Order: sequence, then structure tokens, then C-alpha cells
Amino acid sequence: MKRYIITGAPGTGKTTLIDALRVDGFYCFEEVSRRIIISEQQNNGNKTPWEDVIGFTNLVYKKTIEELEIPINKQAFVDRSLADNIAYLKLNQKTIDNKFSNFEYKKYYHTTVFILPPWKDIYIEDAQRLQSFEETKKLHELLIDIYTDLGFSIEVLPQKTVKERLKYVNDFLKKS
Repeated sequence: MKRYIITGAPGTGKTTLIDALRVDGFYCFEEVSRRIIISEQQNNGNKTPWEDVIGFTNLVYKKTIEELEIPINKQAFVDRSLADNIAYLKLNQKTIDNKFSNFEYKKYYHTTVFILPPWKDIYIEDAQRLQSFEETKKLHELLIDIYTDLGFSIEVLPQKTVKERLKYVNDFLKKS
């Protein structure tokens, strides 16, 4: 089975929605990039989006490939996909490695992507989220462009409560 992608810039409510989907009975994969950032910080590493974005995206690639090999037998959601790395690399004006641009996204992911837009009212910087709100808006536009260029359909979730966002996703799945 293929996974549905939940994506968006930092601080848009992705993890909260993923947690609600998990409680609702869906199989969910936590955000690989946040786990890597935490690990790098705990080990005094520098492979983060703000220090070594290329090293960071390489680690994300490796860990994501491992997770994509995990078999699933029911609807599942991922907090971000490998395509998000393209956005981070473009935001930092870095070269996009072929492993990202030539990846077989549709082999692993549904063709619809749920994107959560920047939302100032819920945005909070923390130890793993150092981007300014202005940077999140730029990243949001890049994500839309990248997923569209890769041939995905975009469903932008409304800036509403997690319960309403969960209903939006469930209603979409019922129509699909």
C-alpha cells in the first residue's frame, strides 16, 4: 500500500494532525527530519537544516528509505516525504541531488498530498524549529511548487482545529 503525505513548513500543525490520525486508527510514520535534528543536537552534530543542509538531507534520505521498506497493510500517513528535502535544498540555494529528483515517489506515495499552510497563530519556534515565520512562508510556496512539478495533487488543509482538519482528511478519504 502507498502512504499519504502530510507536509508543510515547520510549525503548521503536521505532527499534531499525524498524532490525531494515529489515535483515529491510522498507521502513521513520525517525522524523520525532526528525529534527526534531535539526534544531531544530542550528539553535538551539525547535520541540521541550518548548519549542514546537504548532510542533513542525506541522513533524511537514508532513514526514509529504511522506513519505506516497512510493509504496510492499511492506510498510512507520513509526516513529510523525501520531496521536502528538495524544498530545503532550494531554500538554501543548494544543488538538488539526483536521488531526490529521480526518486520514484509514486511507487511509495499516494498522488494526493495534504499540505498545511503557514499559520501565524500556532507557529512557535523551538529547539528544532529555528526558521522565522517569513522563512516558513517561502518554504510553503516551494513545497507547493515541488509537489506540483512532481505530478501530485495538492489538498491545502484549512487553518482550523485539529478535529476539523482530521474531519477534512477523513472526508477526503471517503470520497477517494
